[in-house]
Amino acid sequence: MNDFVPCLVPPPLPTEEEGGDLSARGSVLLDTTAYISAAAVSNGTTAIGELSTGRRIHVSLCLARPPRLSYLCAHFPGPALPPSGTRYLRSGTPAVRCIKEAPQVISTHADLALLRVPLPGALDLCNPRRHDYFVYTARPGGPFTLDRLPHPHPKGAAFQDNEVAIFRCSSGDGTSSRYIIAGLRNTVDGNKFKLQRYDSNTCLPVHAPVRDDVLPIPSTATELVFHDTTKAIVLGGPRATIGWVDLWRGILFCDVLDKNPVLRDVPLPKPARANRRFFCRGDPHCYREIAVVTLPAGHAEIKYVEMETRPGEDLPPPRQPVDSDDDSASDDDNDDLHVAPYWKATIWTMPVPIGSWKDWHKDRDRRVDVTDILVDNPRHCDLLLPLPRLSTDPESAAMSLRRLLTCYPTLELDANGELVIYLLSKGDSMYKEGWVIAVGARDKKLRGIAELDIRKNKYFRRYYHHTDISKYLMDSTAPFQSIPKLRVSRTITGDYQLRPTTPQGFGAA
Repeated sequence: MNDFVPCLVPPPLPTEEEGGDLSARGSVLLDTTAYISAAAVSNGTTAIGELSTGRRIHVSLCLARPPRLSYLCAHFPGPALPPSGTRYLRSGTPAVRCIKEAPQVISTHADLALLRVPLPGALDLCNPRRHDYFVYTARPGGPFTLDRLPHPHPKGAAFQDNEVAIFRCSSGDGTSSRYIIAGLRNTVDGNKFKLQRYDSNTCLPVHAPVRDDVLPIPSTATELVFHDTTKAIVLGGPRATIGWVDLWRGILFCDVLDKNPVLRDVPLPKPARANRRFFCRGDPHCYREIAVVTLPAGHAEIKYVEMETRPGEDLPPPRQPVDSDDDSASDDDNDDLHVAPYWKATIWTMPVPIGSWKDWHKDRDRRVDVTDILVDNPRHCDLLLPLPRLSTDPESAAMSLRRLLTCYPTLELDANGELVIYLLSKGDSMYKEGWVIAVGARDKKLRGIAELDIRKNKYFRRYYHHTDISKYLMDSTAPFQSIPKLRVSRTITGDYQLRPTTPQGFGAA
């Protein structure tokens, strides 16, 4: 039982003063791992679905303005098991106490979120049949829906979460109820891939082999000629263009609605000189990220960011009282201080539609250096100054910011169309406490800082991605704040209409 995910009371939504005002209707940072609530949850975004076991699942979305994380809250009413129980679980054990892994947000686009939900009571989660897949849909002015998909792995050929994307596209009748789910899988042949597609209009699987010559990154010390997908991005358009990104190498683009889809390979910019010795080592998300952004004028661009690090400056001498004769305490304090490497981030842009890899160019506001960041908000200073082991100067919030260990950049546009970089920061890689900081790419200002919930986000890795689903929660005439706050109760009564699912699997091998 110790291996089961604990039930947690979700964090309270922030007030408007604390960053809860979403009236600008911008994007949000969505925690990719849902909270599991022991009690039933309900708000204006709650949707109810049915697991393949016949049990129900409730999913609610709770929003906060970045850099605070928005999150999903999942509740599993009733027992997980039949009356006979199992070897490891007693009969009648509540489903919420039998979750080995929390539900995951795989992909989002427009008003859609693709979720992977491990079955309550399932112990062998390496078996892909122990997971259900759902599409969560935000429906302004109507009930939110949670539709279970036909199982994508009927023959056990599992894809990874980072190989799949969901795309909202227009139906032939002009409505926007159609969506496409696509995954690109490697095969034994390094130049061949298998494309798996699911079309909500037909509920039928489509699979096809696709091929391309994977190109090396130009002018690099290492010519990487294989592709290992680390994330998928959605460009959209009438042909549903999706890109599968290897953050070490490049992007494989595919128009997934084509009758005979083909891959087009576009390498990423060559690594920064300081990073070439680390090329293909470790997690590429640590210093690299890519995103598709839509500018206020309406056209899209691909933004790519790469971080570099350099040694931090020497610590200043410790301050001590003038009349102090004992140097030992000060020396100990100085030894406890930690100086993380300083960082800078370079931003590249690729126009859409995609042409050649030579179209990559550095942004006008292309570089953000931690030593240039301006901390001028008193609330941000109040948050930075108390952080331990970061500065010997209690009045220097900027120095505390520099000495945070910072990685995992995420890009998005704010409500004014300006590019913002979100980063994960810790006092040390072993710290449980972590913070998400927001920095303006143009003005080099600290836009915000928010602490992570260490009950479940305590390791040094990215827990979130940006999503536009918040823009679709209310219609154009309704105030965004009118979405009810999360309500928690012991029971939810009443009958619910569950949309039927189809028996076919999508993307069957």
